[in-house]
Amino acid sequence: MDGIRYIHAADLHLDTPFQGLSRSASQGAHLARLLQEATFKAMERLFRLCETDKPDFLILAGDVYNEENHSVKAQLKLCDGCRRLRDAGVRVFLAHGNHDPLSSRLAAVQWPDNVTIFGPDAESHTIEKDGQVVAVVHGISHAKIKEGRNLARMFRRSQQHQCFQLGVLHCTVEGQSKADRYAPCSLDDLKNTGLDAWALGHVHERATLSTQPFVAYSGNSQGLHINEPGPRGCLRVTASHQADGTFACREDFVRLGPVQWARVQVDLDDVADLNEVERRTTLALEQAAEATDPGCEALIARVVLRGRTPLDAALRDSVNQEDLAERLAHLQTSTPSVWLKDMLAETSPAIDREQYLQREDLLGEALRLADRMAQGGDTLHDVAAPALKQLYEHGQLRHILTQPDDERMQALLEEAERLCTDLLEAR
Repeated sequence: MDGIRYIHAADLHLDTPFQGLSRSASQGAHLARLLQEATFKAMERLFRLCETDKPDFLILAGDVYNEENHSVKAQLKLCDGCRRLRDAGVRVFLAHGNHDPLSSRLAAVQWPDNVTIFGPDAESHTIEKDGQVVAVVHGISHAKIKEGRNLARMFRRSQQHQCFQLGVLHCTVEGQSKADRYAPCSLDDLKNTGLDAWALGHVHERATLSTQPFVAYSGNSQGLHINEPGPRGCLRVTASHQADGTFACREDFVRLGPVQWARVQVDLDDVADLNEVERRTTLALEQAAEATDPGCEALIARVVLRGRTPLDAALRDSVNQEDLAERLAHLQTSTPSVWLKDMLAETSPAIDREQYLQREDLLGEALRLADRMAQGGDTLHDVAAPALKQLYEHGQLRHILTQPDDERMQALLEEAERLCTDLLEAR
């Protein structure tokens, strides 16, 4: 018998209401529509993939749509797609997550008989071929928005069937610090169940946490904001039986999301005229678009202007940024189309820094201190800690703020140096 083949997707977030995309109301509305259509287009690509590949089953590991708006459109389109998969002979297993808990389901939707929706308790379902059980799929759904239980501990391998067994769970595995902690568990909790593989949802970044057993987050099918860059999609997995009785899983990433987010940096060191700013920015955006794969239809970029330039003050002016953005609008007609989310000026005034370092005044001392701090991470944190202590130990703020990492601390140091130069140097 060939291996078990399944497709693992999660976090489709269908019909997500996107907001705050642009300072321009008209452009913001257009981008919001573009992204809302993108979540549905990603789902359509998923269905087409299943119809073409005809896997043994499709896994949807939670947050398929958003609880916030109880989207009828999203649930009915999902149901339509599942009917297509029924006709293609593909079973669908769906677990609800924190954004679409069981309480948000529309009871009036009649799901086709190839769909299994997991309930609030762990349950198991068999997959048969030629009358023989070849796989067992275990799963559970979030009953409410803020699921705090360790759901992983409710799973157990079925002793009745000696075949491939997969767990489906929307959860936060210990160490995935960027995700809100819903249904928290540890990797050992998952391994101790004795299952051969896990299809996880909730963390939007694709990640393989273990190969034996195979534990993976597929990531979301469409990036939702600027902090979710790069291609997004699903995992196509083949589980093969090994001589020692275990199963080895081979995964392939398949892009689904038609829209990609990117942070595009433009180096403006010593640039003294706006024509060159426009040329370099255009080139950087075109190169970012060319670097995407063929599945990308649109690129939404945050342009970050860097470097020491006499245009520092002009580039920080919001009106000038809007004017520059308008000059870049022609890229919206390229392939893929390129859209500007926003522009950040992280430039610095053009100064002779080496000369300033030799000065015996407050500015010279500040720059020498910045150099010492930049050379060693410990020094940087030691100096900054007292200044940040009140903020991060504040009774209410400490619950929502996270300590800055080394990269963020370096950015704060560069910004502090720029401010010192601006404020201490006579103009």
